[in-house]
Amino acid sequence: MQGFRSKWALGCLFVAACAPVHGNARDAHGASRLPELNEVDFRCAREPMRGDSPYRMPLAREETDPELAAQLAVLPPRARRAALAAGLEPLLSRILFERNSGGEPSFALIEREHELELRLNALSAQVLAVEFEARCTSDMIERTAVGLGQREQSRQLTIAAVSLVVVAALGTAAGAWALLDDHSHGPIVLGIVGSGAATGLGAMALTHETHPVRFVHTPNRLTPLERGRDPDHLYPTFVFRMLTFPDPLGAPSPRDVLLDGWQQELDGTLPPREAAAGSALLRGDGGKYDETLLALRARRYQQLELSVQGIARDLELLHRSLVRLFTMPGSAPDKPQP
Repeated sequence: MQGFRSKWALGCLFVAACAPVHGNARDAHGASRLPELNEVDFRCAREPMRGDSPYRMPLAREETDPELAAQLAVLPPRARRAALAAGLEPLLSRILFERNSGGEPSFALIEREHELELRLNALSAQVLAVEFEARCTSDMIERTAVGLGQREQSRQLTIAAVSLVVVAALGTAAGAWALLDDHSHGPIVLGIVGSGAATGLGAMALTHETHPVRFVHTPNRLTPLERGRDPDHLYPTFVFRMLTFPDPLGAPSPRDVLLDGWQQELDGTLPPREAAAGSALLRGDGGKYDETLLALRARRYQQLELSVQGIARDLELLHRSLVRLFTMPGSAPDKPQP
């Protein structure tokens, strides 16, 4: 009878000690639905302008008149590329043509210069908006990944705490048992069970569980860069042109640099057997994300932010070149360093 009671007590203690741990593991892996997160809820993205929107800023293409286009040769290559992407070639060539004609400034010239100023200000604001969107989105994604990491740390700390409780409880029980019956082997067995339980719980605390979320990103604002076209106008036309137009000095376009960096990040982070699925997930409308995939998406936005800052650099060069042309007639702007 005494042996039966001993075994029954051991079983109860062991089950009670391990039950919370099994519950945590089941909650992490057996949930029928993942927590859902939508990139739109970050409220980082600029409002896209449809083709029929009265607030969409139409941009011209290149100047086709050879005589007018020749006026733009005084611009540095990167400033000329920015003027082309901004749709300013027709406007700017006419301003320079009239300024170089030597006559008195006309009312039309004053109007064109005022329009040029307004458009340059609008373009600068567009660059800032896309830069903010990229930075804000990457920050919010990183916060989500940090939250998942904190959940895992909490799980590990809980298991470690349970391990200490189990060891203390079984040690106390073994000591009390030894005082009541110093001829029984029960305290020794109980001590062995406690050591085994502590070892098992400690091993579980050292393991890393993933806590995935369902991350939705519709529309996917990185997809236009993957495809090289932006039919939904998720980017301002000027910004998208600057990202995709060829570099005037022969270097890869910002889009080519981005895609190459994204692929290298993917290959260096995910195992080869998971790279294709991870790439499809990042390009699609969303799905099951863990900390690794969230970090990859955040870094893509960070790299996009750097590319947009490069656009701001070229736009500043265009501003500086125009100031030089308009305030010092007959003086060409400095050539940019390669």
